Amino acid sequence: MFQSLKKVVGLSILLFGVAPSLCSQSDSLMVEAKIWSRDAKRKIQYSDWKQFPSYTIEQLNGFAPGKAPMLDKYGGLVTVNYPVMGFYYVHMDAQSGRSWLISPVGHPLLAIGMTSTRTGKSDLNEKSLRKRYGSADKWAIETRELLYLSGYNMTGSWSDWELFRAYNSRNPAQPMAYCTQLNLLSGFAQLRKKESSLKEYPELARVFDPAFSSYCLKKLMEFNAVFTDPHLVGHFTDNELSFQSDLLSDFIALNDPSDPAYVFAMQWIRENGIDTSKIKRSQSEGFSGAIAARYYKITNEALKNLDPKHLNLGSRLHASAKNNPHVLAAAEANVDLISINYYGNWAPTDKHLEQWGQLKKPYFITEFYTKGEDTGMPNISGAGWLVRTQADRGVHYQNFCLRLLQQPNCIGWHWFRYQDNDPSDKTADPSNNDSNKGIITATYELHAPLLDAMRRLNTRIYDLIRHFEKPIK
Repeated sequence: MFQSLKKVVGLSILLFGVAPSLCSQSDSLMVEAKIWSRDAKRKIQYSDWKQFPSYTIEQLNGFAPGKAPMLDKYGGLVTVNYPVMGFYYVHMDAQSGRSWLISPVGHPLLAIGMTSTRTGKSDLNEKSLRKRYGSADKWAIETRELLYLSGYNMTGSWSDWELFRAYNSRNPAQPMAYCTQLNLLSGFAQLRKKESSLKEYPELARVFDPAFSSYCLKKLMEFNAVFTDPHLVGHFTDNELSFQSDLLSDFIALNDPSDPAYVFAMQWIRENGIDTSKIKRSQSEGFSGAIAARYYKITNEALKNLDPKHLNLGSRLHASAKNNPHVLAAAEANVDLISINYYGNWAPTDKHLEQWGQLKKPYFITEFYTKGEDTGMPNISGAGWLVRTQADRGVHYQNFCLRLLQQPNCIGWHWFRYQDNDPSDKTADPSNNDSNKGIITATYELHAPLLDAMRRLNTRIYDLIRHFEKPIK
C-alpha cells in the first residue's frame, strides 16, 4: 500500500501542487449532501439532497504555497523555536495572538490527528490485515508512513496507543504521537452500576460519590508507564458526557436526602432562587456548568497529581454542551486544551467560532466526518452527513478545516476515523456498524480522492496560516 500511496501523492503533485491556475477562483463550489438526523422517535433519517457552498485551497484568491517547510519528527515547524520542555505543551504567541501546540523539541504545530487508528477486529478485517501486511507491527510501520505523508502528526481517541508506543520504542527517529482515552467517569459509573440495585442513575451524579476521586487516581496508575513518554500528547478524560441533558431535573428526581448529588442540587436551587415548577433553559445550563466544574476539578487534580507533564485534553464536548457557556467556563478553568466533537453543521458556524474564540484556553475539534454514497454502504449509523463521492468528502474536509485555520484560538483537528465500518461485523457498536467514515476500507484499500484532498491541505497549513494571518516570525 505504501508504494501505491507514493504514486497517488506523486500524481497529485503534478495535478495540484504548483498548478498556475491555483487560487485564480473566488466562487465557492457546490456540494450535494444529505443531512443526518433523528425523528421524534429517535429513528435515524436523512434529508433530501441539498447543495452546500464550499471552499478548497483552489478557491483562495492570492494563495501561493511556498516550498515544503522543514519539520521536526513530530511535525513541528523547525524555523520557529520555543523553550524545549521534552513534552507537548500549549503556548499562545503574544505577537500574533495565535495558539500553538509545541512539540517536545520546541517547535510549533497544529494537532492534525486521526481517531480510531487501530486494526479492525472483524473476521474480514483480520483476514485482510494478514493478507496485506502480514502482522500488526508491519501495519503500524506503514500506517505511520501513510499518516505522515498525508500530513497527520498524531493519532486521536480510540487508537491503539499501546501498539504505537511499542512502534515508537523501535523507531524513535520517526515516532507516532498518540493520545489516551481514560474514561474516568464513564468507567466509574459502570463499576457502580454493577454494584448497585438502581437501574437508572444519572452518570454525572457520580461525581459526588466520595469514591470518585480515589477511582480517578487508581485508574490513572494503570497508565503510569506513559507518564515519562514524550510521544504522548495528553489524556482525554472521557467522551461525550451528557452535560447537555436536563441534569437539574434528573438530580431532583433522585429524591433522596441521603444522596450527595441530590443534596447538592437542592442547595444549588436554594442559592439560585430556582422555581422548580418552571425551570428555565438558562438555569438548566447553569446547573450543568456547576456539575461540569466539579467533574473537571476532580479529574484535573488527579491528572496533575500523577502526570503533570502531559496535557489534559478534556472530555470531548458535543451536542449543545459545546456551546453552553457555563460548561465551557468549567472546562477552560481546568483543562489544557478544550476538545469538541462537532456534528450538525456543514462547517463550524460563525456563532460557534466567535464563542470559542473568546475562550481563555485553546480548543480543537476531535471528531467530524462525512460519508460517501459511492461506497455502496448503508451509511445509516453515525452522525456524519452523506455526500455522493470520495472527492466530495475531500471538498468537505478542506472547507471545514479552512474555517478552523482562520481561528487563532483553534489548535487543530482530529478526523473521525481511520477505517470504514465493516457491515458484516455483528459485534460492532450500533453507532459504528455500517458507514463510510474512514480513509481506508474495511479491507485496507485507500479512499484516494479523499486522502489526496486531506494531504493537499494538511501539508500546507503553515502557508495557509500566513495567508489568513500575519506571518510567523
